[in-house]
Amino acid sequence: MSPGYAAYFDASGHPDQQKVMTVAGFVSTMKKWTRFDLEWNAVLKDEGIHIFHMTDFASSQGEFLGWKRESDRRRVFIERLVQCLRKNVNKAFRTSLLIDDFNEVNAVFRLEETMGRPYAVCGTLCLYSVGVWAKGKNAEGQLRCYFEDGDKDKENFETRAKAWGKFTPMFMSKEQAVAFQACDFSGWKYRTSITNSLADDHTPEKGLRLLESVAALRAIPSKGGAGVLNRDSLFAFCRLFDVAPR
Repeated sequence: MSPGYAAYFDASGHPDQQKVMTVAGFVSTMKKWTRFDLEWNAVLKDEGIHIFHMTDFASSQGEFLGWKRESDRRRVFIERLVQCLRKNVNKAFRTSLLIDDFNEVNAVFRLEETMGRPYAVCGTLCLYSVGVWAKGKNAEGQLRCYFEDGDKDKENFETRAKAWGKFTPMFMSKEQAVAFQACDFSGWKYRTSITNSLADDHTPEKGLRLLESVAALRAIPSKGGAGVLNRDSLFAFCRLFDVAPR
């Protein structure tokens, strides 16, 4: 019998406050997740960190107070975390949604009623992608999918996922699963990278730097499990699946 699998996901970005929402996560065997927990926590312990919050790390706040000018320390710390991830996960998944584009398309088509609100759109597409992966591994009955609890529109996501009917998302706090810390890291990095690429002062040179900022994460296999939903792709979805106009 194939080993049990678990996928963990976390959302980054608030649909009322930011231009991009990203749901990101990873799937692996239960054996690898157990090893991941030990190795990830060992990296944190070496630096006296109890729990990793990417927003605190990025702003040198909370447990990372005083890290702002310690560039070598920050670089090595992140390299160790990414190495732990690459060693212990099978595949990465992520869906990013441009909020303004969603609102524009939703004003024309009944997109929210069909796909749900932004969190539901991203979460359900991640469930779909990990489901395709599990089917290819003949492991659909062996997979459990967990999402970090507390995000806006959780009930809307649960309703859309139930209507889809393949996997039921289960919710836990960040304190209950170390894997959510890695999902937080991945979601924040990709959301921030995409947000910066939308800035008015964006240039090809800045684009290259943004790609470099997520290069280590991009090295984790994600083929078929990653995408960005923009105006064109959302309009195409509405037309392809005959979403009713408003």
